[in-house]
Amino acid sequence: MSLKINSEEAAAGLRFTEITDEKFNIEAIVIRFITELDEKDSQLYTFVTSLLAESNAKYPDRAQLAARLAGLYGAGLYSIAYRAGDKLVTGLAVNAISDSFTIDKENISDECAELLLDCIFSPDMSGGVFCQRYFDQKKRELIDKINGAADNRHLYAVNRSGRQAFKGEPAAVNLPGTLENAEAITEQTAYEAYNRLLDSAYISVSFIGEGKNVKAKELIKERLLKLCAERGRDRQTIRSFVSPSKCKSEPLKLREEIEQSQSKLIMYFKTDSDEFFAHKLMCAMFGGTPFSKLFSNVREKLSLCYYCQSSYADLKYTMAVDSGVEFGNEEKAEAEIIRQLEAMQNGDFTDEELENTKRYLRSGALANYDTPEGLNTWYFYEHARGTEYSPRQVIEFTERLTREDVIRSARSFKLDTIYELVPQDAQSGGEENA
Repeated sequence: MSLKINSEEAAAGLRFTEITDEKFNIEAIVIRFITELDEKDSQLYTFVTSLLAESNAKYPDRAQLAARLAGLYGAGLYSIAYRAGDKLVTGLAVNAISDSFTIDKENISDECAELLLDCIFSPDMSGGVFCQRYFDQKKRELIDKINGAADNRHLYAVNRSGRQAFKGEPAAVNLPGTLENAEAITEQTAYEAYNRLLDSAYISVSFIGEGKNVKAKELIKERLLKLCAERGRDRQTIRSFVSPSKCKSEPLKLREEIEQSQSKLIMYFKTDSDEFFAHKLMCAMFGGTPFSKLFSNVREKLSLCYYCQSSYADLKYTMAVDSGVEFGNEEKAEAEIIRQLEAMQNGDFTDEELENTKRYLRSGALANYDTPEGLNTWYFYEHARGTEYSPRQVIEFTERLTREDVIRSARSFKLDTIYELVPQDAQSGGEENA
């Protein structure tokens, strides 16, 4: 295998990761700005990075920037924004065909790197503010996105339940933010957020591809090292994004009514155990595969849910069970979900179920080797967890897990929050107003 991984903390607050494999025919650069989640700033940072991907001082018109990217063999330039535990990750990325595959091996990787840097450090500004046309357009898009999220019943339930499960923690902040804060964004507050982001964020840069874009890497590294020097003070190196969420002393149950045809039931379970590999395996057996306990029993056998699945947020030590339920079946579904977890805690599963789940996870882990995107995401989250394991190493750790490991994992999870979103005019058991 020609895959090579190299990571370094190049300066306080700056990390570079190089992922190279000769089989890839592209080169990608991802620059991530990592900050604490905050109700107002997170929305502003996300807004600003989306704006930076629209134009820059050299190409102030979106059509001009698009034409430039098309001239670079259809290169792509885009913004990113997502949560990772209690952190917000925003940034910009560029990807293009590797120089080895261009006509006459034309060098385009350097030009892609320069274009990315121009978007970050030389945005289209006049009088110290962003281009009015794109600012107004992005603000309208943000407001539409927030309104759209309220209309999406599943997303609404996930956001509302998450705010309660992680109340008092940064992870309770929902993206894309509140309508009130979005409407209050001005050119000045956006510009101030832009400068604040460059001045304070921890920066993580990934280079992914064939590995021959040596000068492009040098351009990126030189400019970001200069930024760190210009900051004039030390920045803390983030070793891990792990921030366990403490389980409530008594489970919190919330019920909310909204205009819809079916109920949503979301349950959160938390652990204080750091046995990551056992938790991932247990969660997959419980509700993370097409043959899991929740799928086979709650959905298929008892028909209590339209869907019922679990996921493990390892940075928060939290497992969520998300289900769509016919109105009137909420209590039955809740009881059966708990009963299936108790079955896991009592070792009520077969060796075949255990081995099939291991194979399922093995297949998913190996798939990361197939694409640059897969490896990029994999190693970023390894950094987030404070580890450096390869997919194959994780497979080996998972293969060694026993029935006792899975049982111990299941027993460590305690019920934290139950959230029900039911059709309007249904009998309410205490509507949430948070």
